[in-house]
Amino acid sequence: MITIYEERRKGAVADTIEHSHTSLEQCLEVIQRMDGFTCSQVTIAYRENMIMIGGGSEAFIVTVETSTALHNLLGALEEEDEDEFVEITVGGQACEFPQKYIVSFELVESALIQLLEGASVELNWEMIDK
Repeated sequence: MITIYEERRKGAVADTIEHSHTSLEQCLEVIQRMDGFTCSQVTIAYRENMIMIGGGSEAFIVTVETSTALHNLLGALEEEDEDEFVEITVGGQACEFPQKYIVSFELVESALIQLLEGASVELNWEMIDK
Protein backbone atom coordinates (compact mmCIF):
# COMPACT_ATOMS: atom_id res chain seq x y z
CA MET A 1 0.00 0.00 0.00
CA ILE A 2 1.26 3.46 -0.93
CA THR A 3 0.32 6.44 1.24
CA ILE A 4 1.25 10.01 0.31
CA TYR A 5 1.58 12.84 2.83
CA GLU A 6 1.39 16.18 1.02
CA GLU A 7 2.33 19.27 2.98
CA ARG A 8 0.40 22.45 2.11
CA ARG A 9 1.61 25.66 3.73
CA LYS A 10 -0.48 28.70 4.64
CA GLY A 11 2.19 31.12 5.81
CA ALA A 12 3.89 29.66 8.89
CA VAL A 13 1.24 26.96 9.31
CA ALA A 14 1.25 23.68 7.41
CA ASP A 15 -1.59 21.25 6.77
CA THR A 16 -0.80 17.67 5.86
CA ILE A 17 -3.10 16.01 3.36
CA GLU A 18 -3.04 12.22 3.46
CA HIS A 19 -3.77 10.26 0.29
CA SER A 20 -4.24 6.55 1.09
CA HIS A 21 -4.15 3.56 -1.27
CA THR A 22 -2.54 5.54 -4.07
CA SER A 23 -0.70 4.61 -7.24
CA LEU A 24 2.54 5.68 -8.90
CA GLU A 25 0.53 8.00 -11.16
CA GLN A 26 -1.09 9.71 -8.17
CA CYS A 27 2.33 10.14 -6.53
CA LEU A 28 3.64 11.84 -9.66
CA GLU A 29 0.59 14.14 -9.83
CA VAL A 30 1.16 15.28 -6.23
CA ILE A 31 4.89 15.84 -6.87
CA GLN A 32 4.13 17.85 -10.01
CA ARG A 33 2.07 20.20 -7.81
CA MET A 34 5.13 20.93 -5.66
CA ASP A 35 6.08 24.54 -6.24
CA GLY A 36 8.80 25.04 -3.64
CA PHE A 37 6.60 27.47 -1.67
CA THR A 38 3.08 26.37 -0.70
CA CYS A 39 4.05 22.74 -1.28
CA SER A 40 7.72 21.91 -0.75
CA GLN A 41 7.59 18.51 0.95
CA VAL A 42 5.94 15.22 0.07
CA THR A 43 6.48 11.95 1.93
CA ILE A 44 5.52 8.57 0.52
CA ALA A 45 5.16 5.58 2.83
CA TYR A 46 5.64 2.27 1.02
CA ARG A 47 6.22 -1.01 2.82
CA GLU A 48 8.76 -0.20 5.56
CA ASN A 49 10.31 2.67 3.60
CA MET A 50 9.76 6.41 3.77
CA ILE A 51 10.46 8.31 0.56
CA MET A 52 10.91 12.02 1.24
CA ILE A 53 10.84 14.53 -1.61
CA GLY A 54 11.62 18.18 -1.06
CA GLY A 55 11.76 21.30 -3.19
CA GLY A 56 9.56 21.76 -6.20
CA SER A 57 9.18 23.24 -9.63
CA GLU A 58 12.50 22.25 -11.25
CA ALA A 59 14.75 21.36 -8.28
CA PHE A 60 14.07 18.40 -5.99
CA ILE A 61 15.87 16.28 -3.43
CA VAL A 62 14.97 12.65 -2.75
CA THR A 63 15.87 10.71 0.40
CA VAL A 64 14.73 7.18 1.18
CA GLU A 65 14.80 6.00 4.77
CA THR A 66 14.94 2.26 5.36
CA SER A 67 15.39 0.40 8.64
CA THR A 68 19.15 0.25 8.10
CA ALA A 69 20.19 3.29 6.03
CA LEU A 70 19.41 6.58 4.36
CA HIS A 71 19.68 6.71 0.58
CA ASN A 72 20.09 10.07 -1.17
CA LEU A 73 19.42 10.25 -4.89
CA LEU A 74 22.33 11.81 -6.75
CA GLY A 75 21.85 14.04 -9.77
CA ALA A 76 23.95 14.41 -12.86
CA LEU A 77 26.97 16.34 -11.72
CA GLU A 78 29.81 18.07 -13.45
CA GLU A 79 33.04 17.84 -11.48
CA GLU A 80 33.35 21.64 -11.21
CA ASP A 81 29.88 21.78 -9.54
CA GLU A 82 30.88 19.31 -6.80
CA ASP A 83 31.47 21.94 -4.09
CA GLU A 84 28.55 24.22 -5.02
CA PHE A 85 25.43 24.58 -2.90
CA VAL A 86 21.89 25.28 -4.06
CA GLU A 87 19.17 26.86 -1.93
CA ILE A 88 15.80 25.18 -2.11
CA THR A 89 12.83 25.16 0.23
CA VAL A 90 11.88 21.95 1.99
CA GLY A 91 9.02 21.87 4.45
CA GLY A 92 8.74 25.65 4.34
CA GLN A 93 12.39 26.17 5.30
CA ALA A 94 14.98 27.53 2.88
CA CYS A 95 17.99 25.21 3.05
CA GLU A 96 21.27 24.90 1.21
CA PHE A 97 22.02 21.48 -0.25
CA PRO A 98 25.10 20.28 -2.10
CA GLN A 99 24.52 20.44 -5.86
CA LYS A 100 24.99 16.65 -6.08
CA TYR A 101 21.60 16.11 -4.37
CA ILE A 102 19.59 18.36 -6.69
CA VAL A 103 17.59 16.33 -9.21
CA SER A 104 15.02 16.98 -11.93
CA PHE A 105 11.42 15.81 -11.93
CA GLU A 106 12.44 13.15 -14.47
CA LEU A 107 14.92 11.65 -11.98
CA VAL A 108 12.28 11.76 -9.23
CA GLU A 109 9.95 9.86 -11.56
CA SER A 110 12.66 7.27 -12.36
CA ALA A 111 13.38 6.81 -8.65
CA LEU A 112 9.70 6.18 -7.89
CA ILE A 113 9.44 3.69 -10.75
CA GLN A 114 12.42 1.87 -9.23
CA LEU A 115 11.19 2.05 -5.63
CA LEU A 116 7.45 1.47 -6.07
CA GLU A 117 7.40 -0.86 -9.06
CA GLY A 118 10.75 -2.61 -8.66
CA ALA A 119 11.81 -1.70 -12.20
CA SER A 120 15.48 -1.82 -13.09
CA VAL A 121 16.42 1.84 -13.53
CA GLU A 122 20.00 3.14 -13.71
CA LEU A 123 20.26 5.65 -10.84
CA ASN A 124 23.05 6.77 -8.52
CA TRP A 125 22.33 6.62 -4.79
CA GLU A 126 24.48 7.67 -1.85
CA MET A 127 23.97 5.32 1.12
CA ILE A 128 24.48 6.41 4.73
CA ASP A 129 24.29 3.63 7.34
CA LYS A 130 22.22 4.36 10.45
